Amino acid sequence: MGRLLSPMVKRGRKTRVGRGFSLGELKEAGITPDEARRLGVPVDSRRRSTHPENVEMLREWIARAREEGIRAPKPRQEAKPPRGRVYRGLTSAGKKVRGLRKSRGFRGLP
Repeated sequence: MGRLLSPMVKRGRKTRVGRGFSLGELKEAGITPDEARRLGVPVDSRRRSTHPENVEMLREWIARAREEGIRAPKPRQEAKPPRGRVYRGLTSAGKKVRGLRKSRGFRGLP
């Protein structure tokens, strides 16, 4: 699953795609963590390093996002699972609870 915007993280000689932008990178780019999350920018609060390439990439992306009015996609709500047999009144107990069964009255001693 690819993201629209991913930071680069360096460790030793290796460079890899990071989990999110550090708080220092967001601060240098002039954006708060809450605003970044609203725009759909990944934030990694555990990272402490600040890479100039990430800051530059973030500034360009934010400028383009503000021009185009990009917003983070809202998470889709999952459908509820189907109700059980008792709730739908398919069993005698379910029919009794929902009032679909006639009452037979009191059957006791005379």
